[in-house]
Amino acid sequence: MMFLYASLVVILVLLLIIQVARYMDGRLRVLMYHKVSADGKKDFLTITSDDLEAQFQYLQREGYNPILFSDLVSYTVSKKALPSRPVLITFDDGYRDNFTNMYPLLAKYNMKANIFLVSSWVRDGKQATRSATKEGEEYLRVTDIAAMNPAEVEFGLHSLDHKSYSELSTEEVNVDIAGSKAMLTAKGVLFQPCLAFPYGAYPRRNARKQWDFFDVLAANQLALAFRIGNRINRLPLRNPLLVQRLDIRGDDSFQKFVRLLKHGKRPFS
Repeated sequence: MMFLYASLVVILVLLLIIQVARYMDGRLRVLMYHKVSADGKKDFLTITSDDLEAQFQYLQREGYNPILFSDLVSYTVSKKALPSRPVLITFDDGYRDNFTNMYPLLAKYNMKANIFLVSSWVRDGKQATRSATKEGEEYLRVTDIAAMNPAEVEFGLHSLDHKSYSELSTEEVNVDIAGSKAMLTAKGVLFQPCLAFPYGAYPRRNARKQWDFFDVLAANQLALAFRIGNRINRLPLRNPLLVQRLDIRGDDSFQKFVRLLKHGKRPFS
């Protein structure tokens, strides 16, 4: 009888340890989205609002805690603690459907989102009436950005006009980042010192150019920079200027979303 009781205690302790480890796994997941459709359209860049809602429900149910850029900056720079199971939800390019279709879901599911803006695509005053730009896409207006609750949405940089950093010289990258910051500032848009590389690209094969590239990021006072990579980041971050993101494709199944969220990219998966 005592053996049975002791065995039960051991099992309960192990279950408790597993549960604690589940919530305190010392890792950061960064999700990368783009567009959100309300009409059921989906492709590799576009997720339906229904599918996004299902993913938000899953994150909430599984105890993931959404954070903002500023939370991760504070953790990286000032060692301010993050919540258990942190997840950074990001959207690239600044499509207007992030405001019309994604934003209403945030409060409903206690989520937070972060949008990387291409500065020249943000519509202001005179441009607002002609917000359809590149290939008919519609991008965020300054009034949309101002209407979003800063406790739910923060903004970062995604270049001046979406040129690949792997194809630009170091000086051109410097001009691009500085110009992107200046343009958002002129439009009255507040942003965090966070940058997502267009196409996830940066100079990878030239060691000297890569070194100079990271010097440019530091000189522009960027605290965090993001690639793709499809892997989960261990905390503390090994390199805050090469944070990896999980590419959440709109045409993938819910089951694939769950696998990617749990495990990241794995060989032969």
